[in-house]
Amino acid sequence: MTHVPLSPNSACVLIPAFSPRRPLSFHLHHRMLRSLFQHTVINKSTLSRIPERVHVLSLLQIHLDFTLRRTTTTMPQAHTNRLAKEQSPYLLQHQHNPVDWYPWGDEAFKVSKDEDKPIFLSVGYSTCHWCHVMEKESFENEDIAKIMNDGFVNIKVDREERPNVDRVYMTFVQATTGHGGWPMSVFLTPDLKPIFGGTYFPPDDRWGQPGFPTVLRQISKMWTTNKTKMMESGDRIIDALRDGLESKPGSRSIPVEAISWTVLDKAYGYYKKTFDEKYGGFGDAPKFPTPVNLYFLLRFHKYAAPLEHILQNLSNASVGVLRTLATRYGLGLRIGDGGLVETQEIVDAVRKGLTRRKEESAEALKMVEFTLKQIARGGIHDHIGRGFHRYSVDRTWHVPHFEKMLYDQAQLLTAYTELFTITKNEYFAEVAADIVTYLSENLLSPGGGFFCAEDADSYPYVGAKEKKEGAFAVWEYDEIVNILDQRTAEVFIYHFGVEKNGNVDRRYDPHGELANKNILYERHTIDETAKHFNLGPDQVKELLEKAKSILREKRATRPKPHLDDKIITSWNGLTISALAKAHQHIVIGGLGAGGMGTSTRLLDLARNAVGFLKENMYDNEKKVLKRSFRQGASDVEGFADDYAFLINGLLDLYEASADESYLQWAIDLQATQDRLFWDEVGGGYYSGAVDDKNILLRLKEEHDGAEPAPSAVASWNLLRLYNIVPSAGDYHEKMKKTFEGFAEQLTTHPQAMAFLASVLGTFVVGTKKVIVHNPVKQPSSLLQIIQSQFLPNRILLHAIPDSNVIPRYNETFKAILEHPADTEQVFVCSGEECGLPVRTTEEVERALSEG
Repeated sequence: MTHVPLSPNSACVLIPAFSPRRPLSFHLHHRMLRSLFQHTVINKSTLSRIPERVHVLSLLQIHLDFTLRRTTTTMPQAHTNRLAKEQSPYLLQHQHNPVDWYPWGDEAFKVSKDEDKPIFLSVGYSTCHWCHVMEKESFENEDIAKIMNDGFVNIKVDREERPNVDRVYMTFVQATTGHGGWPMSVFLTPDLKPIFGGTYFPPDDRWGQPGFPTVLRQISKMWTTNKTKMMESGDRIIDALRDGLESKPGSRSIPVEAISWTVLDKAYGYYKKTFDEKYGGFGDAPKFPTPVNLYFLLRFHKYAAPLEHILQNLSNASVGVLRTLATRYGLGLRIGDGGLVETQEIVDAVRKGLTRRKEESAEALKMVEFTLKQIARGGIHDHIGRGFHRYSVDRTWHVPHFEKMLYDQAQLLTAYTELFTITKNEYFAEVAADIVTYLSENLLSPGGGFFCAEDADSYPYVGAKEKKEGAFAVWEYDEIVNILDQRTAEVFIYHFGVEKNGNVDRRYDPHGELANKNILYERHTIDETAKHFNLGPDQVKELLEKAKSILREKRATRPKPHLDDKIITSWNGLTISALAKAHQHIVIGGLGAGGMGTSTRLLDLARNAVGFLKENMYDNEKKVLKRSFRQGASDVEGFADDYAFLINGLLDLYEASADESYLQWAIDLQATQDRLFWDEVGGGYYSGAVDDKNILLRLKEEHDGAEPAPSAVASWNLLRLYNIVPSAGDYHEKMKKTFEGFAEQLTTHPQAMAFLASVLGTFVVGTKKVIVHNPVKQPSSLLQIIQSQFLPNRILLHAIPDSNVIPRYNETFKAILEHPADTEQVFVCSGEECGLPVRTTEEVERALSEG
């Protein structure tokens, strides 16, 4: 079965959910779903045969045809609904709508049944631009609100707080329209079964298409006149979705050994084919950073690259060694048994294959390096306020959608950290330091956890009546000239492409919101700017930093965008991981490169975030996580991604700090994740627990999205735990079963499962355990060498005097810990075999480079 994945980077929806040809009707609704009912498996072929698929309008068309900032009715604050009692910033944004909103829960479901009304479910999040648009146009409109209140029980859901609700109905919307995004608008029966859905609807009929009021009236009429058919329709929809999604014993399981390099090669081939050689990234606009793709390519770069001494000594290699090399590097050669027999013939074939792998390795690194440079230079990077915006609406990374998400900062921090570790180019460490500064200055809560996001929209000036997207971030030419001294302004304007009439292409600003505005991007490099002004590169850097500092102070006087001050467990897990890695590879391995410094600042940020989560978002008696926190922990318990991402962060923090308390919590959380979410039949982890009666489908996220899939991250956690504490759980068996359960999808479209493909690559080439035995717990002189190298299959263990967790589950580690030693030594282990201890930097470098 091939599911159609949600766009891995869907943000606020940019497509209206209605047909361009005719108004909505009950007949149309059934034609849209007829194919779905006739198939037990929902796949691309099924979707292609839906006669009335929802039409997709491009971002440009929507900008041209919708008045984004129009308010149909000025709303008094007299209206206050049930959402005023909620903690979610997104729900609170709607507390004064005239719509009689309910939060998701039994009260709303009971009213729907008692009053025999269908449910209108609206799902979004607080920094979603198009969610704001639909609120202004429809939910603040008295007339539209009356239609909603009279005919429906209206429920608001924050997708970040209840991702399980979002996933169920997004699956329905995708299956019936082929597309998805937010705001998501779905009509349900009183027993929560979907009957019609889409995304954004405009407030009035346009181009002969139904607006939201028309849709509401049609659905209400259908419920009155054809309720039985609609109920039956909802039953069939859920049955079809459930049949297509349920795990069946052996139906999709393929042994890991049968896929391996086939998956890696297919994913690499996809990225090579879609790579934008002119501007970086993959495909055309809109462009998302999608760090998980870069994560895969950096691992492919490492795993595909043959060691130089191997290429040099091929002529002297035995047939057995050549066969091993052909298998290790996935060369697809058949040696002996009807295949290649002659030794020289085998040597030539292996040499040719390894040479190809070397070229592919270099190309993979080139794609990542060029992409991350272009992203860092582009307008998607906030050159004044630091950090990165969500995505770029154009191909060149210049014009962004301006919201800033915690999960993007975390994953990009990891990407720039890893690229610095490979290239030793300080520029990438500087960008990483920029992200850390943004996190600590803008998203860090007083308690140590990290907030969710900053909005795209803000008031352009104090006293403004209406918010505009990007208002906080853009500049007029005269502003810059008047704020900076002449010489500094000249250099800044040249370097960042500032123009007198603004630098935003009108195609990306049809309403003129960015008229005469400049989105800063590095039109010229430091060297080009230096040459143009006959200055040295260091002089240019100094002038630019001076200008940024002055403009940062000026920008601070503008009204700031809305801050979503929820703290989400999973996103904090990603951030803890990123900070721990940056500490390891830039602070320690890179000796504080890029201005990161050599203090424990990053380590402290990660530790404090863990402390906040454990104190405020963990039930120690039940051993369960809470999903989110805002003025107190949410009642919603954690989902699979909360566990997987936090466990990954804890394991990284253990490696960075040598503190086994983080490892112990990771072990405990893995046990809970296994208990609550593990699929014993098909392998992998369900997104939600089994005990929620109001969730009609229990789903597993197969594909990576803006964040990696939970089962993919869990497979990496299982692989690491198996190497660190092998007897603490059945980690190896679960990891293999996860690979095998997703094998069909991996072999069909591995680019949609890049993180899992990366872990598969690590499994194929084998892990490398590095045990640092520091018998007197003295400052390590060898860790800097270990942390300076990009070894994605490396698993670091610290054997120190107060180690008390690992020895209980790892006999090899216990033996090393008990081995008498008076100085620091390093053991490099592959599988169950460990090499002799090494004690000098040269010996450590040699041991790490072997194999």
